[in-house]
Parts: sequence; structure tokens; C-alpha cells
Amino acid sequence: MTEFNQDKFESKAKKLVVEYLNYEINGKEVSIVFFKKGEVYAEAMLKDLDDHRFVVRYFYEEGVYFLEVPYCQSKYKSF
Repeated sequence: MTEFNQDKFESKAKKLVVEYLNYEINGKEVSIVFFKKGEVYAEAMLKDLDDHRFVVRYFYEEGVYFLEVPYCQSKYKSF
């Protein structure tokens, strides 16, 4: 397990959301509204300019990112 880097995590979290939304942007339209570092994983809630909310988790031991796409009022759906 490597040492956790919050800046790298936040950058990767934004990139995952941007890729999911298929935005052709640099991530400035996506902001982090919540961050938590736990014992097993780090978690951040992000939102875009249309107020769609996303949760990204990074599991330290596995080195895996998980993007959770909650229900949104527009065309974006859970999966």
C-alpha cells in the first residue's frame, strides 16, 4: 500500500466524473463538496454545474477507485 495523496485523489475523482459525463472540459465545471478519509477508503462527493452529485471512493489496499452515480433529476441514471 502506498501513502495516500489527497491532491492526486481529488484530481482522479474529478477526472472520473468528467469522463462519465463525457464533458469536453478540464474539470473546472466539477467541484468537490465533501471529502472524508477513513481507515479503509477515502471518499469525496462531487457536483457539476447542473447540481448532479457523484461519490468517488478510493480503497487504499486494492488501489481501486469506485464511482457511484446517484439518481439525478435529468438524463443521467444510476448504474
